[in-house]
Amino acid sequence: GFQDIKDDEIIGLKSTSIKFKSTPYIFLKFSYAVFIISLLMVGFTNNLDLIYYFCLIIVVILFYNQVMKLNFKNSTSCLLAFKANNAIGFVVLISLILGKL
Repeated sequence: GFQDIKDDEIIGLKSTSIKFKSTPYIFLKFSYAVFIISLLMVGFTNNLDLIYYFCLIIVVILFYNQVMKLNFKNSTSCLLAFKANNAIGFVVLISLILGKL
């Protein structure tokens, strides 16, 4: 959402990107932390195997790299981070499948 924040402001759209534009890294880290905690809870409640948690470590590393490379003032950087979430989603899917085998 940060890649087109200027357009959102022009048309009067209310979004989380606009709401947290002064603290984008804090918002992003908080959102990723909630997501990881949710995935840990899924793993515990479904008694998933260790491979699931190993894959979650990979997800955390991917998130960390994403945040470190992200420049909120550059729309291309924001788009690349947005597209990188496809890979993260794929790793989560594979971890869920492998965790239940």
